[in-house]
Amino acid sequence: MKHSNLFKHLGTGAFCVALLLAPTLAMAQDQGSKAMSARQGFMQVVVWEAGPLFGMAKGDVPYDAEVAAANAANLNALVQYGVDRLFIPGTSKSEPPSDSRALMSIWNQPAEFAAAYGDMQAATAALAAEAGNGQEALAAAVGNLGKSCGNCHEDFRAEEY
Repeated sequence: MKHSNLFKHLGTGAFCVALLLAPTLAMAQDQGSKAMSARQGFMQVVVWEAGPLFGMAKGDVPYDAEVAAANAANLNALVQYGVDRLFIPGTSKSEPPSDSRALMSIWNQPAEFAAAYGDMQAATAALAAEAGNGQEALAAAVGNLGKSCGNCHEDFRAEEY
Protein backbone atom coordinates (compact mmCIF):
# COMPACT_ATOMS: atom_id res chain seq x y z
CA MET A 1 0.00 0.00 0.00
CA LYS A 2 2.79 2.38 0.86
CA HIS A 3 4.49 1.72 -2.46
CA SER A 4 1.38 2.53 -4.49
CA ASN A 5 0.99 5.84 -2.63
CA LEU A 6 4.66 6.59 -3.22
CA PHE A 7 4.33 5.93 -6.94
CA LYS A 8 1.14 7.94 -7.04
CA HIS A 9 2.91 10.92 -5.45
CA LEU A 10 5.97 10.49 -7.65
CA GLY A 11 3.74 10.39 -10.72
CA THR A 12 1.91 13.51 -9.59
CA GLY A 13 5.22 15.24 -8.86
CA ALA A 14 6.63 14.34 -12.25
CA PHE A 15 3.47 15.59 -13.90
CA CYS A 16 3.75 18.91 -12.02
CA VAL A 17 7.42 19.28 -13.00
CA ALA A 18 6.51 18.59 -16.63
CA LEU A 19 3.78 21.23 -16.48
CA LEU A 20 6.22 23.75 -15.06
CA LEU A 21 8.95 22.98 -17.61
CA ALA A 22 6.72 22.80 -20.69
CA PRO A 23 6.43 26.59 -21.17
CA THR A 24 10.19 27.00 -20.70
CA LEU A 25 10.95 24.27 -23.24
CA ALA A 26 8.37 25.66 -25.66
CA MET A 27 9.82 29.16 -25.30
CA ALA A 28 13.36 27.87 -25.96
CA GLN A 29 12.15 25.97 -29.03
CA ASP A 30 10.24 29.06 -30.19
CA GLN A 31 13.39 31.18 -29.78
CA GLY A 32 15.35 28.69 -31.87
CA SER A 33 12.70 28.73 -34.58
CA LYS A 34 12.68 32.54 -34.57
CA ALA A 35 16.48 32.67 -34.72
CA MET A 36 16.58 30.29 -37.70
CA SER A 37 13.86 32.26 -39.44
CA ALA A 38 15.67 35.53 -38.82
CA ARG A 39 19.03 34.27 -40.09
CA GLN A 40 17.42 32.76 -43.19
CA GLY A 41 15.73 36.12 -43.78
CA PHE A 42 19.05 37.87 -43.24
CA MET A 43 20.69 35.67 -45.87
CA GLN A 44 17.81 36.30 -48.28
CA VAL A 45 18.46 40.05 -48.00
CA VAL A 46 22.19 39.44 -48.53
CA VAL A 47 21.36 37.52 -51.72
CA TRP A 48 18.88 40.24 -52.76
CA GLU A 49 21.58 42.91 -52.58
CA ALA A 50 24.45 40.77 -53.88
CA GLY A 51 22.61 39.14 -56.78
CA PRO A 52 22.64 42.15 -59.14
CA LEU A 53 26.30 42.77 -58.25
CA PHE A 54 27.28 39.23 -59.19
CA GLY A 55 25.21 39.56 -62.38
CA MET A 56 26.97 42.82 -63.33
CA ALA A 57 30.37 41.36 -62.48
CA LYS A 58 29.77 38.38 -64.79
CA GLY A 59 28.31 40.55 -67.54
CA ASP A 60 24.90 38.88 -67.28
CA VAL A 61 23.35 42.21 -66.22
CA PRO A 62 24.36 45.54 -67.78
CA TYR A 63 26.71 47.45 -65.49
CA ASP A 64 25.09 50.44 -63.80
CA ALA A 65 27.42 52.37 -61.52
CA GLU A 66 24.59 53.90 -59.50
CA VAL A 67 22.82 50.60 -58.90
CA ALA A 68 26.13 48.84 -58.15
CA ALA A 69 27.13 51.49 -55.62
CA ALA A 70 23.72 51.41 -53.92
CA ASN A 71 23.59 47.62 -53.68
CA ALA A 72 27.17 47.43 -52.42
CA ALA A 73 26.51 50.12 -49.80
CA ASN A 74 23.37 48.29 -48.66
CA LEU A 75 25.22 44.99 -48.50
CA ASN A 76 28.08 46.55 -46.54
CA ALA A 77 25.65 48.11 -44.06
CA LEU A 78 23.74 44.84 -43.74
CA VAL A 79 26.76 42.73 -42.80
CA GLN A 80 27.61 45.05 -39.93
CA TYR A 81 24.77 43.36 -38.05
CA GLY A 82 25.96 41.08 -35.23
CA VAL A 83 24.88 37.88 -36.95
CA ASP A 84 26.22 35.73 -34.11
CA ARG A 85 23.00 36.60 -32.24
CA LEU A 86 21.10 34.52 -34.81
CA PHE A 87 23.15 31.38 -34.21
CA ILE A 88 21.80 30.31 -30.85
CA PRO A 89 22.47 26.83 -29.46
CA GLY A 90 20.03 24.22 -30.63
CA THR A 91 19.65 25.60 -34.16
CA SER A 92 22.16 23.58 -36.15
CA LYS A 93 21.39 21.14 -38.93
CA SER A 94 22.08 18.24 -36.56
CA GLU A 95 19.54 19.39 -33.97
CA PRO A 96 15.78 19.11 -34.40
CA PRO A 97 14.07 20.78 -36.11
CA SER A 98 16.55 20.24 -38.89
CA ASP A 99 15.33 22.94 -41.28
CA SER A 100 18.73 24.57 -40.88
CA ARG A 101 21.89 24.32 -42.95
CA ALA A 102 24.08 25.65 -40.13
CA LEU A 103 26.76 23.11 -39.24
CA MET A 104 27.87 22.42 -35.66
CA SER A 105 31.28 23.83 -36.62
CA ILE A 106 29.74 27.28 -36.02
CA TRP A 107 29.42 26.47 -32.33
CA ASN A 108 32.49 24.22 -32.11
CA GLN A 109 34.78 26.76 -33.80
CA PRO A 110 33.41 30.17 -32.82
CA ALA A 111 36.68 32.04 -33.45
CA GLU A 112 36.96 30.62 -36.96
CA PHE A 113 33.29 31.44 -37.65
CA ALA A 114 33.81 35.01 -36.41
CA ALA A 115 36.92 35.31 -38.60
CA ALA A 116 35.02 34.07 -41.66
CA TYR A 117 32.26 36.59 -41.02
CA GLY A 118 34.93 39.27 -40.53
CA ASP A 119 36.33 38.35 -43.96
CA MET A 120 32.88 38.91 -45.44
CA GLN A 121 32.63 42.28 -43.70
CA ALA A 122 36.03 43.29 -45.12
CA ALA A 123 35.06 42.08 -48.59
CA THR A 124 31.80 44.04 -48.57
CA ALA A 125 33.63 47.18 -47.39
CA ALA A 126 36.06 46.83 -50.31
CA LEU A 127 33.13 46.15 -52.64
CA ALA A 128 31.33 49.28 -51.46
CA ALA A 129 34.46 51.32 -52.19
CA GLU A 130 34.86 49.89 -55.73
CA ALA A 131 31.36 49.10 -57.00
CA GLY A 132 30.77 52.45 -58.72
CA ASN A 133 34.21 52.56 -60.38
CA GLY A 134 33.44 50.49 -63.46
CA GLN A 135 32.63 46.92 -64.33
CA GLU A 136 36.23 45.68 -64.00
CA ALA A 137 36.64 47.12 -60.51
CA LEU A 138 33.26 45.68 -59.56
CA ALA A 139 34.18 42.25 -60.93
CA ALA A 140 37.41 42.11 -58.91
CA ALA A 141 35.66 43.15 -55.69
CA VAL A 142 32.76 40.75 -56.30
CA GLY A 143 35.31 37.97 -56.87
CA ASN A 144 36.78 38.62 -53.43
CA LEU A 145 33.33 38.68 -51.88
CA GLY A 146 32.49 35.39 -53.60
CA LYS A 147 35.64 33.82 -52.13
CA SER A 148 34.72 34.95 -48.62
CA CYS A 149 31.17 33.63 -49.03
CA GLY A 150 32.45 30.32 -50.38
CA ASN A 151 34.99 29.89 -47.59
CA CYS A 152 32.33 30.40 -44.95
CA HIS A 153 29.82 28.13 -46.67
CA GLU A 154 32.44 25.40 -47.11
CA ASP A 155 33.18 25.20 -43.39
CA PHE A 156 29.94 26.28 -41.76
CA ARG A 157 26.97 25.54 -44.05
CA ALA A 158 25.55 22.24 -45.26
CA GLU A 159 24.62 21.93 -48.92
CA GLU A 160 21.09 20.82 -48.12
CA TYR A 161 18.59 21.20 -45.30
